Amino acid sequence: MRSRLRGASLFARLMALVTLVLMLALGLLAVTMYISIRDDKADARLNEITIQAQEIAYLASQRRLIDRTMEEYLYQKVQDVSAEFNAGVLVLDVLGARYAAGLTDGLIPGMTLEEINQRLSSLVQTGEPIRAREPVGLLGTAAFTVVTPWKASDGRVMGAVFIHTSAQVIQASYRDVLARMALALALTAALAGGLMLLVTRGITLPVRRMASAAERIARGEFDADIPEQGGDEISRLARSFNAMARDLKNLEEMRRAFVSDVSHELRSPLTSMQGFLQGMLDGTIPEEERSPYLGRVLDETRRLSRLVSSLLELSRIESGKVPLEPTRFDINELIGKVLARMAPRIEARGLDVDALFRQDPCYVRADVDRVDQALTNLIDNAVKYVQEGGSLTISTDASGPVAEVSVSDNGPGIPESEQPYIFDRFHTVDKARTSGRGTGLGLAITRRVLRLHGQDIRVESTPGKGSAFIFTLPTD
Repeated sequence: MRSRLRGASLFARLMALVTLVLMLALGLLAVTMYISIRDDKADARLNEITIQAQEIAYLASQRRLIDRTMEEYLYQKVQDVSAEFNAGVLVLDVLGARYAAGLTDGLIPGMTLEEINQRLSSLVQTGEPIRAREPVGLLGTAAFTVVTPWKASDGRVMGAVFIHTSAQVIQASYRDVLARMALALALTAALAGGLMLLVTRGITLPVRRMASAAERIARGEFDADIPEQGGDEISRLARSFNAMARDLKNLEEMRRAFVSDVSHELRSPLTSMQGFLQGMLDGTIPEEERSPYLGRVLDETRRLSRLVSSLLELSRIESGKVPLEPTRFDINELIGKVLARMAPRIEARGLDVDALFRQDPCYVRADVDRVDQALTNLIDNAVKYVQEGGSLTISTDASGPVAEVSVSDNGPGIPESEQPYIFDRFHTVDKARTSGRGTGLGLAITRRVLRLHGQDIRVESTPGKGSAFIFTLPTD
């Protein structure tokens, strides 16, 4: 109980940390918006000053072309701009002679005579206006400098208009926006804190239930069940938890069945071998009769070796430790190699083998060693269970992105009730008749090999008429 309470407390602290992170994110967003609005306002003010400088430059270029009224209008415009923007304004000709000034009768505050002459010289050479803005301060203060040329009717630069502001406050126009953002941030913080508190309380109880159920599962009690109420995330988590518990239960049952099957498969040959050897040691089996019994012991030893090898191979495949190395090869050619390798057994049983290749060659892209393994298992099964003198047919056909391979025989067939389980581990159709013929793992390994390639295998069988195992392989 203490551990669960500590877990709930840890979760509550986690929720508090999430709330804090959310608040920091909102605060960062507010600061970002503040800086963006402040910079936009500074740019707008610089544009306004530039427009005023252009109007003054136009008046300066026209002063000699009309009359003294224009000159007076120029002077008045300079004074109005100086007052409105709290800026120093200076109208000079190319020689540095002053035509009009605002804010002072001398130089512009904040600019030295050397700075004015340098910018005037640069302007005369390039004819391009100068716009400068110092970095905006935290409180929204900034200094602006605009130098605009005024020209004669023929385009020659006759002089320049200087406008310079010193630490101009541009914050007042958006203080209301900042106040609203701060209020929204505070309300969001309060709401987020309340919601996090409610969510934490709502999550704690189901989490405790899940912790208790997890402890029962750890003890091997897989019947743990959590109420699945509502449609929220916790309910979905509860459903997933219950599904996991059911899967673990099924897995445990499969594990037990697997151990039971393996034990049975190992116990039978070991018991037989033990009986034969014990009979030889205690003299029950005379020495002159031991040869056939030793042959049986050797057969059982080989069967055990095949069983262990098959188990290890199946384990490697199921664990994903068998990397595929796909190559492009002719499946018909591979079938021919497998048949040639198994020719002695096929001839010993007097089987008639037909190879029906609708396309020759028939290229596929797969791991050739794994496909060889699957073909060997299927043909080996057919050779084992078909009657002597029976027939075996192997066909291939390519259609679209896959090639289809069929291994069929005219053996006893598989009952319909057994077909869904034919690819399970250790499953045999007739245990009394098939005992000793195989490990019951060949078809299981074959299906898993094909599924590694993204393909599958199916069985088509009619009792008394034979069976056909059909699988596909990718062609590209």
